Amino acid sequence: MLLPHLKIKSGVVPKYVLLPGDPARVNVIGKRLSGFKIINQNREFRTGIGSYKGTRILVCSTGIGTPSTAIAVEELIDAGARTLIRIGTCGGAWRKDIPAGSFIIPSASVRDEGTTLEYIPQGFPAIADVEVLMALKKSSQIKNKNTFVGINRTHDAFYGNQNAIIKWGQYLSDQKWKGYDSSIISSDMECSALFVVASLKGVRAGAILLANANPEPLIDRIRGKKQKVITESNQKRANVALRKMIEVVLEAIKTLDSK
Repeated sequence: MLLPHLKIKSGVVPKYVLLPGDPARVNVIGKRLSGFKIINQNREFRTGIGSYKGTRILVCSTGIGTPSTAIAVEELIDAGARTLIRIGTCGGAWRKDIPAGSFIIPSASVRDEGTTLEYIPQGFPAIADVEVLMALKKSSQIKNKNTFVGINRTHDAFYGNQNAIIKWGQYLSDQKWKGYDSSIISSDMECSALFVVASLKGVRAGAILLANANPEPLIDRIRGKKQKVITESNQKRANVALRKMIEVVLEAIKTLDSK
């Protein structure tokens, strides 16, 4: 059977899937896989398949945002994917102590988007699978001392206004929270859809994000400091970190596959 939007045969989908957002990153990841080949591209969905130390892995781009992510995840799971890992970026972190080049592993994601509401009401959590999270954390700490695990926020509008962000830290303006920092450490546009759909369909999902810009502290926004959204502070540094992150994910998959 041909998958409706990915336009690949369902029989080629292995248990393990990597999900970058950018189609170009499918080829970058593919350089680390044996026998890698692109099998199709339709719209934002570029797919390729190869192996890492004997484990078959499919790489599929999701494009930007939760609607296209949910489409890809649905079709891949229905075709046999059982462990799906998003490998992406999140711009600048929401805390000062998380510098550009850090790896962020979301334990959960705030559902600040509309796609997952069409699946299940807001109270349902968007959480990463514990086994996937721990495998990513272990592998990441070997490669990058700046590895952070915490809550991410997934949203819809890249060019949204400050108020959409400030609401998540408004409590910090109360004296009760003096000395505390944001419990949300990053923001992306895909994780919650991956986590929710995977949870509903009973498969494992996780994510690792590269903070590829200088911090954009939420606490500073609460104090009235306006900040520009910068997607990438240093392209060369981001490319080096991305290659390192790919190694982290591949080793995590090998750990998961050995259990």
